[in-house]
Amino acid sequence: SAVSKTVDVGSNPASPAKSKGYALELFNRHGFPLPILSCPLNVKMGKFINYIKESFVELTKKTTWPSWPKLQSSAILVMVTTVILAVVLWLIDLAFQSLMTAIYTL
Repeated sequence: SAVSKTVDVGSNPASPAKSKGYALELFNRHGFPLPILSCPLNVKMGKFINYIKESFVELTKKTTWPSWPKLQSSAILVMVTTVILAVVLWLIDLAFQSLMTAIYTL
């Protein structure tokens, strides 16, 4: 699991610890923390991990997926429409070809 936390840098009493920003602390399978990576990479990785988690929740919990029969009927509708459109465009192309042939043979 990953936890965001503030990283404190410095241990000299004359120069107290200063907050460096956010870092991602990772734990191994036994619960021991792994070494903390540098701040800019961890902020980016934290945002990326958050995006992946939110995307997963969006796709599994919030999205309404169509049923299999509805998906099949939509796919058939798209295929039939594509064939009709292809035939119409072929007829228009054939008409323009005939028109251009007639014009160029004058």
